[in-house]
Amino acid sequence: MWTAMESVQFEAGRAELQSKCVDKIEKLAAWMKHDRHVVIGLDGHGDDTTGKDSDPTLGPRRVQVVRDALIAAGVAPGRIVIGDFRAQPAICRGAAEDCLALSRRVDVHATRY
Repeated sequence: MWTAMESVQFEAGRAELQSKCVDKIEKLAAWMKHDRHVVIGLDGHGDDTTGKDSDPTLGPRRVQVVRDALIAAGVAPGRIVIGDFRAQPAICRGAAEDCLALSRRVDVHATRY
């Protein structure tokens, strides 16, 4: 069973890790190093517009950025599962920036084996 964790947010049309998300990655990596039975799944998303975030490669590139950051922080690559759930609807349907920003993310899910 997978449990949803806190998502990692991105700027519109970008796949670079924001400085405000580095702490999330470090905490997640520390938890994973402490509990060797945890595996995480990463799913990349974009907002529901036809603008900067409509690039179909953006979600997978965002996932790769989060994956690389976790590996750099000491998480074994075999403990990171990558999903492709781009068909999931946006979290928020609306044109306001704060609404669109919720969908520009990598969802993090955890399970134990």
